[in-house]
Amino acid sequence: MTNESSSPDIRGLWQSQPTQPPSISPEDIRRKMQKFEHRIFRRNIREYAGGIFVVVAFGFCEWKLPAPLFRLGSGLAIAGALYVMFQLHRRASVRPAPGDLGLSTCIEFHRQTLERQRDALRGVGSWYLLPLVPGLAVIMVGTAINQWTAHPVGMGHLVMGYGIVVALVGAVFFAVWKLNQRGADRLQVQIDEMTALRSHPESGERLC
Repeated sequence: MTNESSSPDIRGLWQSQPTQPPSISPEDIRRKMQKFEHRIFRRNIREYAGGIFVVVAFGFCEWKLPAPLFRLGSGLAIAGALYVMFQLHRRASVRPAPGDLGLSTCIEFHRQTLERQRDALRGVGSWYLLPLVPGLAVIMVGTAINQWTAHPVGMGHLVMGYGIVVALVGAVFFAVWKLNQRGADRLQVQIDEMTALRSHPESGERLC
């Protein structure tokens, strides 16, 4: 039989023992940083490739299409893509950590890197999606006018048809925005972990 009267005392003694924060080595932080940097680098390469494709494709349209609205829309799309690539570099480019940081400084550097990427993801609506809207809008208006001129249809049918297109484009934009917000939330979890580690780092004499 167990001694029930002593169990609470033993449990209380165990719970009163000081808990040690999980230890982490500079190598652990370094690996986290390098893995994160490589992931961001690959993502940015894909985004730059997509931006270059947009510039080339709409540059071809700018050269080939005679309709003024098509050319204006293509020019706006090119400008939007260039602006997005510039903002991507400014807001979310990779900044490798120096190799001689102490553990505490290394944790803080990684935390700031995570915050920078989180803020970039949270702001995609203004710097990533919105710059693409003017070009798409002008091209859609030009397409609608061209269709109505070449094949006259009722205005109601025309508005309904392009309303569906606008709704689909809006749904895609919303999905991209939502995915980036979820990504920002995941980064916030990592930021909180780094903040907790910053409060209980190991010896700062060891280099990261």
